Amino acid sequence: MEGDNAVMPRRPPGPAASSIWLRPAPARRQPPPAFSREEITRAAIDLADRGGLQAVSMRRIAVRIGSAPTSLYWYVSDKNELYELMADAVIGEIELPGRPSGDWRADLASIAWATLATGRRHPWFAQLGIHPVPGPQTIRYAQAATRSLESLGLEEAAEINILAALNNYIYGFLQRETAWRQLTSRTGPATAGSATSLAGRAPQGGRALTATSLAARTRLAGEESFAFGLNLLLDGIAALVAQAGE
Repeated sequence: MEGDNAVMPRRPPGPAASSIWLRPAPARRQPPPAFSREEITRAAIDLADRGGLQAVSMRRIAVRIGSAPTSLYWYVSDKNELYELMADAVIGEIELPGRPSGDWRADLASIAWATLATGRRHPWFAQLGIHPVPGPQTIRYAQAATRSLESLGLEEAAEINILAALNNYIYGFLQRETAWRQLTSRTGPATAGSATSLAGRAPQGGRALTATSLAARTRLAGEESFAFGLNLLLDGIAALVAQAGE
């Protein structure tokens, strides 16, 4: 990332933090101009939406907000902290239910579909992974999902594992979709003919990769595929709930 090795301005004294959410945002400085984490984050997201994560650099962000690149290090220490801010801001865009409907399955499905829609608007989002230390928007997201499970009487550890499994599925699906989108942008849409050609060139160790199986793999993206996997996951959660009830 351009500018990452620049000399950093002095920060207020304090222990080094492993996450940007473990230290408070610096106060606005005088005289202006002074910038906020939010302004820096929005500029970074816009750059990523236009050119992917490789387009995000301190220098380019500084140009967008009218700052010197070194001044940004007052707000973020490195690109990892910047990625935390970007991920949390995107999660804040997800449309969440205002209150539980009483149907936990419908509520979790609604959250999953809303998360998918938001992730698709930012194809780089899933590449950032899930950060261990949650930001404010991530906490809001987790609280909304947890409220959907409150009526089930599950232990807190079970609720956390359920939400982790749901998030892992959504992030994994988004990564798969992005990979297929990148492939088709280079080779064109998958067809029966192209599947046959690719299958013939594939390594033949173990079970042969047939044109039929490869064509099926090309359909592992889109609404139908997402719904199939989501229903399997919800069925597994329902089985866990039934077992806990017994």
